[in-house]
Amino acid sequence: MSTIQTPPKSPNSPGLEVISNGGSGSNENTDLREKRRLPRLSLTEEQFRISPLGKIFPVVDLSSGGMGIRVVMEEDLVLFSIGAKVEGILNLRRQKHPIVAKVRYLSGTLVGCEFQPQTSAETFNSLKKLLDPAALGAELKPIPSSESGPLWYHGPSGTDLLLWRKLDGEYRRLTLFVLGSFIQWDETDGLSSGTVNHSNDANESWGVVRFETMILNPDPKLDSGKQSIAKTLLLSSNLPEALKKWCSRRIEK
Repeated sequence: MSTIQTPPKSPNSPGLEVISNGGSGSNENTDLREKRRLPRLSLTEEQFRISPLGKIFPVVDLSSGGMGIRVVMEEDLVLFSIGAKVEGILNLRRQKHPIVAKVRYLSGTLVGCEFQPQTSAETFNSLKKLLDPAALGAELKPIPSSESGPLWYHGPSGTDLLLWRKLDGEYRRLTLFVLGSFIQWDETDGLSSGTVNHSNDANESWGVVRFETMILNPDPKLDSGKQSIAKTLLLSSNLPEALKKWCSRRIEK
């Protein structure tokens, strides 16, 4: 991954800070939602080859129950109408698994699919092993970024660890995105958790890095399950030992 570069910040490139915080709706959780622009890799090792056409789509999010795929060519969206059944081959770590899925939602060029019972037990077992937090942590790899950008580690299935620094070099925020959820430590707000949704806002691409707007939906209180997943993932990672200890201490607070 040494060839991947995040572009330097310029007046034309998107920042990675909060876009909007809160809302005008009456729902309490809606008022706490946060839009944030984040870097995502356009190319992934996990891929879906649809039958019978043989077209290949990158899998950007993966769970035991389904997958999110990115449709690069807009004309291919006709293959994924809501409610449509799709069949094909899911490539996981160079292992090919036949799957049957149903399209559940469309968001721009993102297609959300739910795996159907016809999918084999072998495929579900492979997914379980791949999505184990310890396995995800072991696969985290550093992604080169601009000097002003966050420190970024990327792993399978949409797993991303981002660390923002202050001018003095001290970290001010840690956010881990994993399995459709997030856990975050911020020097001002402390530790929080929640779920993540894709926004319909337009994305911007710089080579193989895509800046994507995500909606962070906070939990009413810290979710101990998400906290446990984050601990396991971080302790299983190959992060520098000092950084691993620092991250683990923040997650335990």
